[in-house]
Amino acid sequence: MAKKQGRKPGQFGYLPPEHKFFLNPHTDARFTRCPKCDRPTNLRKKPLLILIQPAQPVSLNKTCRYCPSCDILIAHKDELDELLRKICLQIFPPLVGHDYLVVGTMDRKTWKEGRQTTTLEDLYHMVHDFKKHVEFEPTRYIWVKDD
Repeated sequence: MAKKQGRKPGQFGYLPPEHKFFLNPHTDARFTRCPKCDRPTNLRKKPLLILIQPAQPVSLNKTCRYCPSCDILIAHKDELDELLRKICLQIFPPLVGHDYLVVGTMDRKTWKEGRQTTTLEDLYHMVHDFKKHVEFEPTRYIWVKDD
């Protein structure tokens, strides 16, 4: 008999959490190398579930940076801001410029099917929360003048 999946306190989705997540606020740092292990990051396209305040869910199939060694998914805030602004202008004009939270990822098959959820409960069954939201500061290089 299969074990029934359920949400843990503080968890949005019913599916097991995946990846650590970093929403990069730095426009001058693209994190082509992992901020934790310094290995090159890969490009990975993942369907992200985003909640625009007050509670409008949006899913985007977004290309992110990914470090398989550290299991860190990195999205660039400036890119997300622009995509969400365009979506809101077309579909949710009153929500343009509202704060948002990247909640987790969705399974590609579910995202491709374009399932229209009728309830928030349906959405819970399609989302992998992030294991952890992390923050990093880019390494700053100091120019030393040689005389």
